[in-house]
Amino acid sequence: MHQSRKEQGYERMSRRILHADRREALIFSELEEDIEAAAEWGSAMPKRDPKGERG
Repeated sequence: MHQSRKEQGYERMSRRILHADRREALIFSELEEDIEAAAEWGSAMPKRDPKGERG
């Protein structure tokens, strides 16, 4: 079936939008893993009291 140029344009735009959403989801997934790792690493660090002494 033949598509008009207008329909082809709509299809191209929808593909771009979907691919952008997919890329964004992958980036957020990777960032979430980094955040979880940082939280685990941060909780293993000794806490400092307000005077700057470890304890």
